[in-house]
Amino acid sequence: MRFTKVEDIIRWRRHIHQNPELSKEEFKTTEYIREELRSMGLDYEEVDGMPTATIAYIGTGMDSAKTILLRADIDALPIKEENDIDFKSCNPGVMHACGHDAHAAMLLGATREILGLRSEGKLKNNVLVVFQPSEESTGGANVLIDSYPFEKYSIDASFALHINPDFEEGVIATRPGPIMASCNEFTVKIVGKSAHVGIRENGINAINAAIQVYQQFQTIPTYDLDSKHTNIIHIGKMNVGEVMNSVPTNGYMEGTIRTYDMDDLEISKKRMQEICQGVELSTRASINLHFEDGYPALLNDKDLIDFVASTIEKSGARSYIMPDPYLLGEDFSFFKNVSPISYSFVGIRNEDLGYTSGLHTPWLQMREEALVYGVDYLVEIAKTY
Repeated sequence: MRFTKVEDIIRWRRHIHQNPELSKEEFKTTEYIREELRSMGLDYEEVDGMPTATIAYIGTGMDSAKTILLRADIDALPIKEENDIDFKSCNPGVMHACGHDAHAAMLLGATREILGLRSEGKLKNNVLVVFQPSEESTGGANVLIDSYPFEKYSIDASFALHINPDFEEGVIATRPGPIMASCNEFTVKIVGKSAHVGIRENGINAINAAIQVYQQFQTIPTYDLDSKHTNIIHIGKMNVGEVMNSVPTNGYMEGTIRTYDMDDLEISKKRMQEICQGVELSTRASINLHFEDGYPALLNDKDLIDFVASTIEKSGARSYIMPDPYLLGEDFSFFKNVSPISYSFVGIRNEDLGYTSGLHTPWLQMREEALVYGVDYLVEIAKTY
């Protein structure tokens, strides 16, 4: 970094970390980011219907220049922080446990660097900077893309980073094709018939139906989907029954489907519907299965992988090509509707300092100096794409 100091990265990250806000509520975070952009002399745009989204354009003034998009998410999670630090969350029960404070700090640093390059006449590409709200909900990137006319910039490629304690400091990891899974949720509502346990033959047992649905859902990845593919159908919540001496009447389950292959997703949904219909027949319970579509799989453009790997090395980080993707979800996948996309992980693991706790945990912590690798990588993209 030439125009941004490490102290700036620390200040940005710690301020945002100390003042976390949940999805669609990032008003103070947004105002802080906008104040920093104004201090850099950069105008920004607001987005109709998304008051916490901020978009800024840095143009080269050259007709032949390409345009790249750099995105950071800014929302926090409903998690109580357990770190004993000076800049601990001041918002009870809310924490930047997924590192979006770091993402925003890296993009602010890259923005200042890119503005410095432009002032010296060394900026090769136009850059669209996007601070996106609500990644941790279902109303983030998809709503932003529907609300803002990105097509007016003719974007050639979009890039995003995510901190990751699975990788050591100094490593930026990526892979071609799938890097994060699709994330789709479902609920199952079961209605049986109440009866006293002493005359249970007059009832319809919702627990019996729930157990059958649960067990048969678990067989789908094994017997209905390609065994070479990684798929999960997970039920994480189940409530069934009312009292111990009554035939259970009501049941409820909710879960998620994680996959990289959209054909597998459709097969899973079809089999789940068939299973529910079959259990209805066998138990006489009424079963309602509802799907809530979430994020599609995040598929890195394969034509960008060589550029990304070489750019990581040029920026001073170590490039690592991941052998396997994650079964985590990420709404940057929606940016495929804007341009080809590339998503990478910035390593923050530091075992000497004990910074090894995973994402979405109350102990996530990092050295901000490790974020410099992310800043330099984003700047190198702007210089060389």
